[in-house]
Amino acid sequence: MGLEIVGGTGNGYAAAVDSENRLVVAATMQTREHEVCHHNGQSYSFGVDVTPTGAGDCFLYLKNDSDTDMIVSEFMLRAAADETIQFKLGDSGTPIGGTTGTPVNRNAGSGNEADATALYGVDITGLSGGNNVMGMFLKGGETSVRVAPLSGFIVPKNKVITGYVATGGIAVTIGMGISYHDVG
Repeated sequence: MGLEIVGGTGNGYAAAVDSENRLVVAATMQTREHEVCHHNGQSYSFGVDVTPTGAGDCFLYLKNDSDTDMIVSEFMLRAAADETIQFKLGDSGTPIGGTTGTPVNRNAGSGNEADATALYGVDITGLSGGNNVMGMFLKGGETSVRVAPLSGFIVPKNKVITGYVATGGIAVTIGMGISYHDVG
């Protein structure tokens, strides 16, 4: 006696199984980020275009002010000349300098705003202690590079992700895909 899977909507359909006992399905796959964007309106783009002044300067600061985890799922990166970009998690301190930025909702029908403190600048100071989670060498003047870490970067409430340059004095353009969701 086998198990029969019957549609739960009362339509009288049962699930089909092939000759190798695999469930026959027609499925649509979407990323978690797409689902969050479409159904919850909690997916954002945050971009900066800046020329940090010197080696080791912080040019990007993004703090999660929400009770919900902020997930950084992708980066678009470009540099005018050869440059290495580092992203850190866990910097502490109070950022000094920088201009307030606004993450833009990726769902034009949503009125939600990102619950974050977003700064960019040529030399944001007052921070220390973070751990490098991604370093990327960019060949100067070439096409933007998209990086989408399989795990994403999880930024809980009151935690930060920051961006640093190795050389400085070089124009960099960074775009980030962020969303807010918890496990599930």
